[in-house]
Amino acid sequence: MKRLIITFFTLFFTSAAVAEPLQFINAGSEQGVFRQILTDIGKTIEHNFVQASNPIVASKYLQNGNAVTIWSSEWPSNTEFQNPVINQNNIAALMTYETVMCSRKFSSFEEMKGRDVKIATWGSKPIATFLEQLGKQIDVNFVVVPYDGSGSTTRGYLGNDASTVFTITSRETALIEDNKTKCFAYSEKGDLKFRFVDAIITVGTDNSVTQKINSLISDLSSTADWSDKYSGSTVYTKDSKEMLIIFNEAVKNFSN
Repeated sequence: MKRLIITFFTLFFTSAAVAEPLQFINAGSEQGVFRQILTDIGKTIEHNFVQASNPIVASKYLQNGNAVTIWSSEWPSNTEFQNPVINQNNIAALMTYETVMCSRKFSSFEEMKGRDVKIATWGSKPIATFLEQLGKQIDVNFVVVPYDGSGSTTRGYLGNDASTVFTITSRETALIEDNKTKCFAYSEKGDLKFRFVDAIITVGTDNSVTQKINSLISDLSSTADWSDKYSGSTVYTKDSKEMLIIFNEAVKNFSN
C-alpha cells in the first residue's frame, strides 16, 4: 500500500512539475498594439510568449490550446487559416479602436481631391476596401503602402515611405512628433467610417483562466497608464454577451 501511495504522489508531482504555462500567442507584429497589450497583461501572470507575427502561424500554435491571444474581427472571414472558436465563454475582453488619418502633405480631403495619394496602413483587405470606397466618395486614388501592424505603419510613415497615414488614434502622438504632420480626419468625429474591433480570448483553457484575464484587463484598463497607451480605444470586460454581439457585428462588416 505504501508503495502504491508513493507511486501515486510521484506521478502526481511529476506531471504537475512538467505542466506547461499559458502560451501568449501574438498574431500581430513585433511592434504593434497586440504585442503591447499582451505584454502588459503578461506582467502579472506566468506564461510563455510566442511571437507568431501573423494569424496563419498563430492559428497553428492555438491548436495546442492552453493559450491567450488577441483576434481581430478582420480575420474570421479569411479561409486561408483556421480561426479559433470565439464565443461568450472564452472572450476575456473586447477592445475597439478609433482611427485617424494624418498627412504631411495634405490638411483635408478637399486638398487631396483628384490626386493619387500614397497612404501607409495595414496590408489587409478590409482596410484596402474601405480606402477604395472612401476614395470614390472624395475623388481620391489612395495607393496603399502596406505594413503588418500599427507600429511598423508608424515607422514607415515617419521614414517618409508615404505622405499620408491611416491608423489607430493611439498612434497619433508619435505621428505628430513630425512637425509637418497634421491629423485631420477621425472616426470618433464621423469623418472615417471605420474602426477596429479585437477580441482578447482564451483557447483551450478552463473558465478560471478566462475570468483571471478578464479581471486583469478590467484592473489595467482603469489605470492612467493604460489610458495614455491606448487612447482612442474602448475596453469591454463586464458583459460577455454584449462583447460577442459587438465582435460578431464587426465580423459581418468585414465580410461584406
